[in-house]
Amino acid sequence: MAATKLGIPARQLTDQALNRQLRTMWATREETVLHGASNAIARHTYRMLELEFEYIARFSSETTPSPGRTRRGSRARSGQPRGRR
Repeated sequence: MAATKLGIPARQLTDQALNRQLRTMWATREETVLHGASNAIARHTYRMLELEFEYIARFSSETTPSPGRTRRGSRARSGQPRGRR
């Protein structure tokens, strides 16, 4: 596994390592955005997205949106017309 400045490429991580790194990224996001330099925020964002997209690719059945979190579900909750099909 060849590491880069941002660590081991997400696609090369084990499932356990991917989960661990994602949890760390989510836990440190607020601190990075509020107190990090612009390059730190950019790197954090890039790595977080890399890890999240890898997670979605590996665990697509766990990441399907809840019906209420879609635009259609939101419209239904608020009593708005359904929109396009």
